[in-house]
Amino acid sequence: MDLVRPENTARLAGHGGYGFEPTHAGVSFESMVQAFTAGYGVFGARPLKNDRTFAWAADLRRTEALTVLHSVYQSSWTIRTLEESPQHLAFFMPHTGSFRLSIGRRTIESGAGHLLMANNHEAGDRVVQGGPHRSDALFLDWKVVKRMLASLVEKPLSESLDLDPILDLATQSGQLIGNLLQTIVQGMRDSGPLLSSPLAAAAMSETLAHLVIRFGRHRFSDDLEKAKVSLVAPWHVRRAIDYMHANIAEPLTMTMVAEDVGVSLRALQTGFKAFRGTSPAGYLRAIRLQAAREQLRDPTNQQSVREICAIWGFAHAGRFSIIYRSSFGESPRDTRLRAERLR
Repeated sequence: MDLVRPENTARLAGHGGYGFEPTHAGVSFESMVQAFTAGYGVFGARPLKNDRTFAWAADLRRTEALTVLHSVYQSSWTIRTLEESPQHLAFFMPHTGSFRLSIGRRTIESGAGHLLMANNHEAGDRVVQGGPHRSDALFLDWKVVKRMLASLVEKPLSESLDLDPILDLATQSGQLIGNLLQTIVQGMRDSGPLLSSPLAAAAMSETLAHLVIRFGRHRFSDDLEKAKVSLVAPWHVRRAIDYMHANIAEPLTMTMVAEDVGVSLRALQTGFKAFRGTSPAGYLRAIRLQAAREQLRDPTNQQSVREICAIWGFAHAGRFSIIYRSSFGESPRDTRLRAERLR
């Protein structure tokens, strides 16, 4: 990789400087792409000008679920996601210059008092604008978001979250998310303390996903309002929920769940009753019902209602039909017939 030569470093500093000790730096666009690809994963990119040099510097830090990038660029460039790019929820916080992204037909540009957030696999080209441009970016592993969504709304994410990409930092929810973002960024920048505390970093990644789902606007926001989801659930309840989702098709017993979590069956039952309003077995049945419904609604799925019923642990088709109608207001066959008409 090309390192920044003193004259190019001075040129950046002359435009306001970057005020940090970079982990990566260079004087060509190719060196930047190579460094970021090696440090995080593949992506597409191109410069917007044909400058002979492209001076840049970055402080790139990673934990298991979080990547923080504090960077400065001499001129503008575009980013696009490739099929093999790691999937993440990206937060963009420009300090000088601006950031623009497109989602569907909508184009959004960062402005004063706002930050942008989006699933990189749902966003179109992103434009890093300004010369120089200086910003913080945080990337949260999308698997953390999916797990948190499943634990909060008890529905698997089988389509786009439709997350509103604009976060107003003047609102209460914007302040909550924005303050946590800054805490994470500061805690990881320049070999910060979060890098030496994997448990703290994991907890913050889950909290960030929780706040975005709870306070952001997306397709499940109304469901959360109706359910009045508690903001705080004890660790053993969250761990049990994660275990159930990870093993949803397995023949689980609640004793098995309690043993994996490391608590007594009574503690597990008490926790679910207090924070989920149901029993652990009731919660497992609910997410299995939802998983069965997703398969019944899939027009490409050729399995029969009875086969889908058996996959999700419902041994008696008639009893499954009664529970299903009570939960969704229609029979499993009605759901399947509607999906077949879409083929």
